[in-house]
Amino acid sequence: MMKDLLYILVLALLLSCKNDAPVTEKKQEVSPSRANDDNSSSSSRPSYNYNDETDEVEEETSTEFEDDIYSADVEYYNPNTGTRRTYTLDVEVQNNTVVVIRFSNGGWIDETHIVSGGELDEDGTTTIETDDGREFTITINR
Repeated sequence: MMKDLLYILVLALLLSCKNDAPVTEKKQEVSPSRANDDNSSSSSRPSYNYNDETDEVEEETSTEFEDDIYSADVEYYNPNTGTRRTYTLDVEVQNNTVVVIRFSNGGWIDETHIVSGGELDEDGTTTIETDDGREFTITINR
């Protein structure tokens, strides 16, 4: 008898906890304005955009390079002498722009001598002209 009373009590307790509220499915959407909140992201970090037409989130790869030092192929040209050379050198990038070329002998060219160029394109390439007329075509090695 005690066992039957216990079963009835448990059954009554379970039935009293029933939730009659309808179940609704929640769908989280990414708005286009919030899709790329982290502007410090780099060339290798993806961002996401919400596509209204397909109702999907799409991955978008950033083409900007993070502030860092990169190995690059540097094509040197001096129009005054006709000299052309190709080197693999380190370059410093800030705000997607090459601001320093570092030579293997310890020398460098920085913003005080760069008169034009420097902004990297989506392929990681730029051409810089110095105040003495030399040209450096730089391609970041990936």
